Amino acid sequence: MVATLEESLRLHAHRPGTLLKLSTYLHDRTGGMIGSLSHLVREAALDTLLDGSERITRASLERVDLDESAEQQNLPRAHRRRTRIEKRTA
Repeated sequence: MVATLEESLRLHAHRPGTLLKLSTYLHDRTGGMIGSLSHLVREAALDTLLDGSERITRASLERVDLDESAEQQNLPRAHRRRTRIEKRTA
């Protein structure tokens, strides 16, 4: 599934295989939910188009907010992420 999503990306600077290498992270982050995975990759791709980098990285994936059910799958991780965001905006 991850490989198929990655093949569909049309980002000029994206390195093929990047998402496949992050498959464990992606599974953990989305709780294995296909809809959440699709949302995560789509939002990260859109963000990279807007910022001009056209390259998905783990850092760009980390900046994407997921649906509540996916975030609930990994509450300690979600809490750490919110804490980092709160510190950056303070």
